Amino acid sequence: MTTLAAKYGQKMPSGTVALIFVQLFSLISFATIYSTLAIYCSQSLHLDDHFTTSLIAMFLAFNYGLHLLGGYVGGRFLSYRALFIISMVCIATGCYLITTPTLHGFYSGIAFFLTGAGLNVTCLNCMVTQLFQPDDKRRETAFLWNYSSMNLGFFIANIIAGSFQLHSNYRDLFLLSGLGNLIAIVLVACNWSKLKDIQTAYQLATNKVPRVIFGVTLIVALFCALYRLVEHPAASQNLVIYGTLFVFAILLVLSFAEKDIISRQKMHAYLIFSVAAITFWTIALLVPNGLALFLERNVDRHIFNFTIPPQWFFNINPFMIMLGAPPLAALFQWLRRKGYKVSLTQQFSAALFLMGAGLLVIPLGIAFANADGFVPAAWITAGYALQGTGELFLGPIGYAMVGQLAPARLRGVMMGTWMMVSGMGGAITGIVSKWATYSTTGDLSPLATNYTYGRVFILLGITSVLVAVILFRLRPLLDRLIREPEATQPPL
Repeated sequence: MTTLAAKYGQKMPSGTVALIFVQLFSLISFATIYSTLAIYCSQSLHLDDHFTTSLIAMFLAFNYGLHLLGGYVGGRFLSYRALFIISMVCIATGCYLITTPTLHGFYSGIAFFLTGAGLNVTCLNCMVTQLFQPDDKRRETAFLWNYSSMNLGFFIANIIAGSFQLHSNYRDLFLLSGLGNLIAIVLVACNWSKLKDIQTAYQLATNKVPRVIFGVTLIVALFCALYRLVEHPAASQNLVIYGTLFVFAILLVLSFAEKDIISRQKMHAYLIFSVAAITFWTIALLVPNGLALFLERNVDRHIFNFTIPPQWFFNINPFMIMLGAPPLAALFQWLRRKGYKVSLTQQFSAALFLMGAGLLVIPLGIAFANADGFVPAAWITAGYALQGTGELFLGPIGYAMVGQLAPARLRGVMMGTWMMVSGMGGAITGIVSKWATYSTTGDLSPLATNYTYGRVFILLGITSVLVAVILFRLRPLLDRLIREPEATQPPL
């Protein structure tokens, strides 16, 4: 990967390659918690399924939903690079506290972790975005490489997490995962001058001290609020849903107030894409919640005398992204050089179709379950492979889209809002996971729960495919709003 990144780095602004590796190491702790938290709550803390699914949904909802706050604080009250380092310290602290044997320590750890995780991604994405001009298509390539690096972090974390989970050694696992955050801090510090803010309110301010004090105060208040919210996860996840709808309404008002008609139309397109993305992320974020429990209880994970940890199945998705991101970036560049149009609408429609198809494969596997109800692992593998391929067409492309469609003064807020869309999907996932794991008899065996799981997966899969078709039918309208040309500029 180093050689390939260096090759692309020669054509990229200074700092791009450094951020690829910052992305890699900063994701290891999040990926560990992401893939292990549901199993940890069930096996080690002995929490019931409804509380666990609510907690995971709340964790996902606030992890993504708080990126809006990261977009608001970063570049306005603290520099992106400084806020990123603060977030890494919070995550490392959370990794330590989650391992404490009391619920008080566990809740404190989740609150610290969410404080850091909610702030850092927007900072990192904005550091990448500000290296490019709005119409620079190299941004798409940079985000594809960053997304590939992020999924390498997931891949490494899942391998380690699965190995530790086999022995229920969660304490050492969480402590080890925090080391990635310390490495990310060192990388940012070593590239400090390359990652400075460009034309942000913080960078342009003459007196930065009041801004810094206010920014730090917000972070402390955020931790205190999250600690209370973690204690009531079912109610807390609704805050993200309502908060996302509220922010959508504000952006809609701001779009109509935008004097420049081109910026106004681009913001309208952004909102349409955001609505479609909610369906996508609702399905994608089933993996650490309902699908994690399905894998643990309903899938035949045995090869000879070895039991495959659930986290190793989660590696199918990042493997497909790591494998596909570089050639997909090269394919997009080649098509544009040849004069072919590769529009955001086409990319998002493909993502939703593949995500829906990936989920519809799993009920087929349930139909081939053995006499005890256990589903062959091959069907899960195929479903995850399709979902991972679909994520390639929306995950990194969505980040690049913000730089293309957002007015400069709203870029941080709109990047954060884009992440809130994922948070809303995570919150809805909690509701869906409760449907899938619901049992009137308390029997959680595969024979008792396969039907409910299959019904929910079919419903979500069909919904995703239908949204893909609707979005594709809206392509002429969206392309006009975006002002997407029939053929892009000559190759860079």
